Amino acid sequence: MPLDPELFFRALLGAGVTGLAGVPCSILNHLTLEAEASPDIDYIPASVEGEAVSAAAGMWLGGGLGAAMMQNSGLGNAVNPLASLSIPYEIPVLMIVSWRGEPGKKDAVHHYPMGAATPGIFDLLGIPATVLREDSDLERCVTDAVAYMRKERKPAALVVPRGLFQKAEGGGEGDARPAPILAREAGDRDAAPQRFGGGALPSRSEVLAAWLERYPEDLAVSTTGFMSREVSAQGAVDRHFPMQGSMGFAAAIGLGLARRVPQHAVHVLDGDGALIMRLGSLATVGALAPRRLIHLVVDNGTYASTGGQLTVSPGVDFPLAALACGYRVAGSCRGADGLAPALDWVAREAGEGPLLLQVAVSEAEAEGLARPVLSPQEIALAFRDGVAGRA
Repeated sequence: MPLDPELFFRALLGAGVTGLAGVPCSILNHLTLEAEASPDIDYIPASVEGEAVSAAAGMWLGGGLGAAMMQNSGLGNAVNPLASLSIPYEIPVLMIVSWRGEPGKKDAVHHYPMGAATPGIFDLLGIPATVLREDSDLERCVTDAVAYMRKERKPAALVVPRGLFQKAEGGGEGDARPAPILAREAGDRDAAPQRFGGGALPSRSEVLAAWLERYPEDLAVSTTGFMSREVSAQGAVDRHFPMQGSMGFAAAIGLGLARRVPQHAVHVLDGDGALIMRLGSLATVGALAPRRLIHLVVDNGTYASTGGQLTVSPGVDFPLAALACGYRVAGSCRGADGLAPALDWVAREAGEGPLLLQVAVSEAEAEGLARPVLSPQEIALAFRDGVAGRA
């Protein structure tokens, strides 16, 4: 007999899961509908499964405990942030994964390859996975998974087979669902980016120095590669989180963090190649509209830390894309003479975001950029403790 999915949702709340980021699946439909409507859980509708994992990680960095929900067909999209963020940094994320294509069960043919691989993926990653069945004690399964996560600071998974839960139908005329959250009214969609510039291009080091001078105490998540190496050299891990993997998901981590600590400014220090990899995050950030999120995109037109291969950023207008996705304001700076005015503009507009500023920089790199001295685990804990100390 199918189980009542509301019991599962209440078990999550009872275990202290305060946030949920997810990509919908019909098997988990009830959980999505409950999360959308509940005032007790912060729900982030992710653009891709890896974004869900990264946003849940950001929630933990902000002092909460997050879950990432997805269909197992998209589990492969979550492997990168699991393997290079959640596991090495020891950031607990509860994975709630449906099981399409379970061996021995009838399903659409395209689900069978991932259905067969799903248990093995969790095994390979060392993530304990509990398959829920009709005789499962849902509360106990959730409690045990969360207890493991809190003790070991590692992810755990709950796998939901097809047909386990009673079906929930959503979207009907009588459904008491919240209206979609829009960052701006449709009439504001013709907003134009601010443009600054003049003079030679600054280096990334010069841009970061100017940023640090203006925002020495604000929280920041920096993208992987040379950006995080430069940021980590400042030694401010109580307020700066330097990523060493999960490329493209800095904005998702920053969003999860910003949702947990809306009273604090959160800066995302991104790169052109990283943002191009996960442009969908612009839509998620723009829709949820964290007011104090500042998205700085440092654009050198290359993948610097992998050898300087060219990106396609010359053909991308990041500010226009951000505005189209719902960012309140956006701008670009091309030339060192425009950097100070651009940062003045950011300071005036900050607090009514989200805001994006693209800064074109030269390919010049600082000498001797080393990886962080602290381990990923030490970085994550120091940052989380630093955020907690600001409350």
